[in-house]
Amino acid sequence: MLAASILGFICGFIGSMPVAGPIAVLVFRRGIDGRLRSGAYLAGGAAIAESVYAYFAYWGFTELLTHHRWIEPVSRAVAAVILIALGVRFIVSPTRKSFDPGEEPERKNAGNKRSFLLGLTISAMNPALLATWPAFIALTSALITSLPGLESVRFAPAHALSFAFGVLSGIVSWFAILLLLLARFRDRMANTTLDKLVRGMGVFLIVLGLYFGVKVIANLTAVTPASA
Repeated sequence: MLAASILGFICGFIGSMPVAGPIAVLVFRRGIDGRLRSGAYLAGGAAIAESVYAYFAYWGFTELLTHHRWIEPVSRAVAAVILIALGVRFIVSPTRKSFDPGEEPERKNAGNKRSFLLGLTISAMNPALLATWPAFIALTSALITSLPGLESVRFAPAHALSFAFGVLSGIVSWFAILLLLLARFRDRMANTTLDKLVRGMGVFLIVLGLYFGVKVIANLTAVTPASA
């Protein structure tokens, strides 16, 4: 069980490091704006949803999408709408010009629940995670068992829950580090640089949303019977 937890932590921590996914972009934006608590809640919601996918992936339930083909197109459609809306907001909404850690604590905390639900929804609407986690698990476990003294480590389906908790803690740990780094160094960045960075992230989210939308349309077109 300990080995599964360690494996899950490593998978969650390393898998969250690239600032390329929608959750990473959103958490990064929260950090830039000085909304550290909001970013932490968003990351926590996403971590819970992704750890659930990791749990089922560890069990080997990757055939779920095969038996329930409607899940993927519906999830992609919802994700496309959310990502495009967030991308547009990033482009039209400038970054904050100043940030005082003592300012507006009540107003920031008021949006924590929404941030948590947003992170939970975005990750939950990405069933592709269920398909990618097994490969990531296999790669990381191979690396771990190649280390001296760990050659005999085996991972059983009964340890899936321990693995999921490890993933959850790994994701939260990485985003906590990211937010702390942003809190320390964000004031050294010029406002124009922050604006360009955030708008660039907005464009990325829109492109990602359009990609999901195109995939949905392509799948629907592919399954539509040709007219006689």
